[in-house]
Amino acid sequence: MHLIKDHILRKVHRNTVLVPPPDRDIGFNGMIVLNHTGEFVCKMLREDTDRDKLAAALAQEYEVDPKQAEADLDVFLSELGSCNMLEE
Repeated sequence: MHLIKDHILRKVHRNTVLVPPPDRDIGFNGMIVLNHTGEFVCKMLREDTDRDKLAAALAQEYEVDPKQAEADLDVFLSELGSCNMLEE
């Protein structure tokens, strides 16, 4: 899985935002404000990866229980999917 092609991931003031490409109709016309963890995941999703690699990287980076990392990741990926920001 990876983020949709030509997505925009930028710092705006002190926030990082994820925005769909302006010329692509994906049914979502907003932006997603990310915390540090969301930014970390989105940077990994710039390249093709899978859930297990993402969860392992999160657990290591933030020193959290792997099961908690998986649960939190599933919620975040579900949100990205509902905004049509992911491709398999």
